[in-house]
Amino acid sequence: MEKRVCKLNFYHPVIEKIESCFEKAYLVGGFVRDKLLGISKDTVDIDIVTVDELLKVKECISKVLKASSFTFEKEKTVITFLSDKFRLDISNLHGKTLEEDLLKRDFTINAIAVDLKKLFSSSNDYIFLIDPFGGFEDLKKRLIRPINEKSLRDDPVRIIRGVRFKILLQFDYHPSFLNYSKKILEKLKESPTERIKEELIKILRIDKTSEALKDFNYIGIFPLVFPELVSLESVYPSGVHEYNLKEHTLKTVEFFEKFCLKEKDKILLEFSEKVGQNELLPTLLDSHFLKLVALYHDVGKPSTVNKRNGRLTFYNHDKVGAKITKDAFLRLGFGKKAASLGFKVIKNHLRPFFLYELFKKEKLSDKAIYNFFKNAEPYSFHTLLHSVADWMATSKKMECEVSNFIKFIHFLLRFYRERLENLKPLLSGKEIMEIKGFDKPNKYVGKIKEKLLELQAIGKVKTVKDAVNFVKGYTCENSIKS
Repeated sequence: MEKRVCKLNFYHPVIEKIESCFEKAYLVGGFVRDKLLGISKDTVDIDIVTVDELLKVKECISKVLKASSFTFEKEKTVITFLSDKFRLDISNLHGKTLEEDLLKRDFTINAIAVDLKKLFSSSNDYIFLIDPFGGFEDLKKRLIRPINEKSLRDDPVRIIRGVRFKILLQFDYHPSFLNYSKKILEKLKESPTERIKEELIKILRIDKTSEALKDFNYIGIFPLVFPELVSLESVYPSGVHEYNLKEHTLKTVEFFEKFCLKEKDKILLEFSEKVGQNELLPTLLDSHFLKLVALYHDVGKPSTVNKRNGRLTFYNHDKVGAKITKDAFLRLGFGKKAASLGFKVIKNHLRPFFLYELFKKEKLSDKAIYNFFKNAEPYSFHTLLHSVADWMATSKKMECEVSNFIKFIHFLLRFYRERLENLKPLLSGKEIMEIKGFDKPNKYVGKIKEKLLELQAIGKVKTVKDAVNFVKGYTCENSIKS
């Protein structure tokens, strides 16, 4: 095996502590890659392969680190130690030799190894790289290059991973990556949903998800992972829209990412309390997932398109799109909570624009605002944040005029803070039953309570006396009294 000498320092206190637990072992994977690139992280992933007996290694590390572990069995046994500062994975070689192990990895930049014992036994500042596939040169050239075609053919999900590495590291694709990918793309359909979901989550968590999605489109991943979006390109610009539907959709993700997430503390500070605090899945926050919601927000348009007076219309595309999106997110394995978020946001994504038009005409009522927050809850803030990106992605003109729309969004948020955030019914269900003479709970108690809350929110009921008078005058069928 070819060895390269590098002056970079691979020191990490965890590695130093556990080095004595091994007879023969190697640092591999992302830890080596990131150290060579000079990338430091708050939480470090350390991957070690060894020829030693795993049980003995596990017992030794447990004592040294005073930490517990868990074991994962798939193609090979992996023992994992977790803390707030590091993740340590220990496994045996995947093959008879280290080179066989590295040959089975995805990309050359992830197939570089460092001899753990030589790292600490060396008396000088040099470390030895074991690099049979030229990964160090690819790091210097900033290239994503597969080990070979078989590495992608055996695991097509690595194509998605390659896109993530390219965007995350700001590398370029080696021609072989694109050539191999095009040959075997269709095999993505046969890949486990869970694996695809895991890679999508990692892509949603990076700062440049929109760039990754553009590469999905370029490489041909789009129709295989997001088949519901295939027909977006067929919808051409109309009305206020400057871009075709697919371009508008990708721009919405881009603006959501750049404007609503990165700059939300400057521009939309009030959103930080409601958006970005909910974990939909382990490692997936609602704020990250809203990028995927943005990608799907107009999925209902192709099936609802009509032409009227020379312009395209998309009546009910919000409702149709919400259903398509919910099914798509469940298909992708994101679960009911994430699917519910997507459904609510897309079903209500037009409402902020309708409210804004009423506002400009001075016809906006408190009731209309109340109904929006009620119908969109618990994702009304998510819907409003999405609407800013949707607005900006419509045309260059609207992008330039977004400040007025944001002022309106702030107006809606003030309404929520002042009228709705701490809103509680002036009367309990029991009190409503007593006033109406109901002997037992029934559906009308809930309806009365709901209407009472609305009247409180819009300022028509302000006191307990007002509430009692309202309930007394509320009419319903005599048959419910019993």
